[in-house]
Amino acid sequence: MRLKELKILVSTALVLSLVSLFVFLNSQSGFKQAKEEILVQDFDQLLANLHTIKLSSQEHETIIQKDGASWTLISHDNFPANAETLRKFFYNLREAKIIGLKTSKEELLYKLGLSEESKIRIDLDNQDGQSIENFELGVFNYLVGGTYIKNIDDNQAYLVSSNISTDAEGFNWMSPYLINIGPNQVKKVTIMKPFKKKIVLEKYNEDFLELQTSLPKTIDEYVSKDVQGNLQSIESEGYILRKDLENKSPILKAEYEFLNNSSLLLNFFEIDTAIFMTLDFTNIPSDLPLEKRITDSFTGDQYEISSNALMQFGFQVNKMNYDNLNIEPEDSN
Repeated sequence: MRLKELKILVSTALVLSLVSLFVFLNSQSGFKQAKEEILVQDFDQLLANLHTIKLSSQEHETIIQKDGASWTLISHDNFPANAETLRKFFYNLREAKIIGLKTSKEELLYKLGLSEESKIRIDLDNQDGQSIENFELGVFNYLVGGTYIKNIDDNQAYLVSSNISTDAEGFNWMSPYLINIGPNQVKKVTIMKPFKKKIVLEKYNEDFLELQTSLPKTIDEYVSKDVQGNLQSIESEGYILRKDLENKSPILKAEYEFLNNSSLLLNFFEIDTAIFMTLDFTNIPSDLPLEKRITDSFTGDQYEISSNALMQFGFQVNKMNYDNLNIEPEDSN
């Protein structure tokens, strides 16, 4: 047999094997064809009346409520919700179509992520607390490209065409954006650490900050650039209420002064090995748009402040944002 014919036979056998595996997996889970229909019949009406989204699992509960044109997590100290995550959830919910019936046997629901231990309940309510829609979510099946769901009051599971799988953990619904300020905007940085002398870096040329001291000390140019660029695209990884920081001492403070005469005081705290940071601005330009979202611009001239950064929280940040400021001048000799 020639090599070309052998390759064709092997490829054909592989395709047949994959088809057989797909049929086997669907037969094992009790797949039945169902007439395709839209999951939410009048989505625009639902969205117009929607006031509260409640996501519940055995471990977590998150409640997101409409606040004017925005959404906040009332279950998490009114932290702003991530508009992009909400838009994605709404889009996938609108596009979802029921494309298959699955099992109705309670003992098989775990295979679909719909057991008591793994399912997520979604409640969509209006302003009066009345239910508009509710259902339970299982996992997204990448083989068939759909999400398993079921009604609240029975065990009949369905397959829908959209990836509406989600998480009831509040952090995954929070808006992460804080600030994005480029190095070209920085003219001076003062770093303060307990029992240490202040470290003052000031810009005298267009490239980087220079150490201001009468001592024979210097600072590496790359270290200086890390300090100067430390405010680019900072996002929150969690939060703590400021009142819970009142009895804690910061491990480092840093004051940034900018070309537009505004300034930013950062206080860093270490809590259970995590780094939290508070932000206090002065003289923010009155015409600066304070959007919830900041861009990923890295031109060096960007000056963007999210409205989230002005809220009274301590934000968990990447440890690198602290490490870039935890510096020591070196002997110049």
